[in-house]
Amino acid sequence: MTTWSTKFLCLVLVGILTLLSAHTNAIDPIRFSISTSAEEVSVNEEFEIKIKADLLNIPANTVYVFETARAFRLKVIFPDGFQQTGGSYHDFIEGELSGSKPTAFYTLRGKFVSAERAGVFQLLRSHKSANSASDFIEVDRLSFGMSEGVQEGSSNARIALAGKISYVPYLSMAELRSITDTATTVFITDPARAGIFKHNPSSTKADDGALTIVASGKRYERVFSGPVNVEWFGVVGDGATDHTATLQKMLDRADISSIYFPKPAVSYRIKNLNMRSNKTLTLEEGTVVEGFGTLGLEERMIMMYNVQNVSIKGNNVVFKDQKAKYTSGEQRHIFIMLGVKNVTIEGIAANNSGGDGFYIGSSPTQKFSENVKLINISADNNRRQGLSIISGKNIEVISPVFSNTNGTAPSAGIDIEPNYPDEFLEGIRITNPITKNNIGAGIVILIDDFKGTNRVVDIAITNHIDDGSFYGAYISRATGAITGTITFQNPIWKNNKANGFCASNYSSSACAVQINDPTVIDCNNAGSTHALFGSAMLVYREASAIGDANIGNVHIVRPKVYDTRSVKKMVSAFAFEDVSKKGTVKNCSLIDPAVLEGLDALKYVHMAVVDNFALSDRHEKLTFDIAQANRLLTYGFFKKVFHNATSTGLRTISLNGLPPNYPAITFEVRTGQILRLIPLINDTILPISATKGKYIQSNVVGSKITLRKIATNTWQVDGMVGTWTVQP
Repeated sequence: MTTWSTKFLCLVLVGILTLLSAHTNAIDPIRFSISTSAEEVSVNEEFEIKIKADLLNIPANTVYVFETARAFRLKVIFPDGFQQTGGSYHDFIEGELSGSKPTAFYTLRGKFVSAERAGVFQLLRSHKSANSASDFIEVDRLSFGMSEGVQEGSSNARIALAGKISYVPYLSMAELRSITDTATTVFITDPARAGIFKHNPSSTKADDGALTIVASGKRYERVFSGPVNVEWFGVVGDGATDHTATLQKMLDRADISSIYFPKPAVSYRIKNLNMRSNKTLTLEEGTVVEGFGTLGLEERMIMMYNVQNVSIKGNNVVFKDQKAKYTSGEQRHIFIMLGVKNVTIEGIAANNSGGDGFYIGSSPTQKFSENVKLINISADNNRRQGLSIISGKNIEVISPVFSNTNGTAPSAGIDIEPNYPDEFLEGIRITNPITKNNIGAGIVILIDDFKGTNRVVDIAITNHIDDGSFYGAYISRATGAITGTITFQNPIWKNNKANGFCASNYSSSACAVQINDPTVIDCNNAGSTHALFGSAMLVYREASAIGDANIGNVHIVRPKVYDTRSVKKMVSAFAFEDVSKKGTVKNCSLIDPAVLEGLDALKYVHMAVVDNFALSDRHEKLTFDIAQANRLLTYGFFKKVFHNATSTGLRTISLNGLPPNYPAITFEVRTGQILRLIPLINDTILPISATKGKYIQSNVVGSKITLRKIATNTWQVDGMVGTWTVQP
């Protein structure tokens, strides 16, 4: 006959459930125990088992995986030979703990009806709605065995209600390091560093106090899945402590690929960090990361140099420096990406820098950044730019906001501008950008470094809204041949100090600038009275500019222009002029203006010397009834069609000294009154009036004539309908 015994161990048996989620270390917020005060009982002798649930003080950033983690249902698996006789416990008993009710007790009374060699009572828990089909997890157990010297099956057998089981002690790091513990798993209770650590006999990692703890020669490694929490390394957002060194060490470690920043009490303080490849930074909503305003002239807060596969994401997260401390320089950026690949930044603001909020460019060994996505980012009150795109391929900027740039030129919301001829601007896609109140333009594009190269510019900007910047968009300094396209689709430029759109010294041989369906509202807040600088959209070259022979290649399609102010400030809707007189405005288009409201109808379009100018007016916004006044054609009084529909008598239009290649103009007789066209004294109208200074006229309804200035003193008839007579 075999006998079996064990020494009694008076233990309160502690069980803890460790669960792993996809994103963070997850533990059960309740500690369950099952115990008894009875040491030995006889067969058929009743005794009581106690079940206890304690709500733990778990750090607030721990994520639980149970459905309503503080609620539960319990089940006890009885060993063979045990029979319940009473107590408050029953299968699937449920409870819920809270700060006001942190503990729950249950009792289970019963007896052994036969002597068993050994066994356990298993305490299981599940969620609050569990039933017999649900999954339950063991959270504690109570072991038993026969007392020493007693024969198995004997009627007077004594059963010892105790035994050794695995347990999880709750210790601080200091306590773990100071004692010799036999546990294979421990729960570290240090604030902000709490979590499960498991002994790994094969580990050789150093004790970092965060992921690895060395105690009594044993290495315990944190059990977690997902990102590494910066608080585990002692990083606290108290708004004062400099954590640059600690965070850089985390970034430098190859075994840390994902880092999590919980929302700080104030802010995380850093000077500058160097990002490494294959890193993911996730910042809790509302997190603030703040510099000290101590960057050197060429230092940046977050440097990405020749790295790849980087993700920095958050929601309403702010990185900021102390701009007021930088009274010179322009390179102290918040985020800089040089020669990077596969980088995503989402939900991040970059504010108050001594340079740019975001900068995308090249490195000496990688002449472009590639596959960069900036999503829902913003930049406010930066010294030079909100965003600079210097060299890139496949750059996506989606729904950004760039505001209040001021300090040093260009002071733009977005600046797209290569530094060298060997850089790239390919696949640049900017969607739904908002720029506002920038001292410079909302968007600046300067591509002169590409002239004469084989670079192909490919820039598309969709749904741009600018409110209150100096220009809505400004394109300048292209002084030679450049291939490619720059497209604006559905922009809205409003309340600009100067023009809504301005192309300055932009070569007619440079890549086409296509502006589709633009809207300009209440620009020229500076109040210029000049036809050029008071216009909604301007293509020009300043008097002193040096550049290509001709300017132009700007195409405006279906524009809408509004001046809604009680005191109107727009002088003209569209202006085209080479003020330097070095050449002409060439290869431009003005197609079907859709709305021109609140402007002087006599000054919609200002044009000087133009060549190959495409013009259409499907909505007849450039059709003008001369009514009861005689008219004088000037640069600032261009109309595609003049007619006399409401005239009640003879009306004259003087064909003043417009330049050659001025767009063709059509004159129509719509009422039976004389419409007379008078050239200058030395001008002819060929072929119908070869004599200088002779007018032509008609009063036959339906008659119309189209004239085009082909030389200094020559008008040419491009088309004629009806009857026109020449002055005798």
